[in-house]
Amino acid sequence: MGLAKDLKNRLRQMNTNDPERGYRFHETRRFDDRKQAEAVLHELLAGYRIAGTEWFDLHPEDAAGLLRGLHRRTAADGRSRRDEGSPDE
Repeated sequence: MGLAKDLKNRLRQMNTNDPERGYRFHETRRFDDRKQAEAVLHELLAGYRIAGTEWFDLHPEDAAGLLRGLHRRTAADGRSRRDEGSPDE
């Protein structure tokens, strides 16, 4: 989750402290109001937060399902655009 505009740069930043360079984007979506989308996702994921951290503990596909659902809802309202390409391009 996050508000990154430049996914390649964000991934590079995340992997800086990981010698395995193991971080990958499982799924991405573009929202016109990124801050609102992140706030809603944080509410949906509140029960999965790892105490004292910014991280959540759930299967990536479960998180992606929540992301897709929120994207569909906002797209139905005409407030989001579909991303093109894959997350790791």
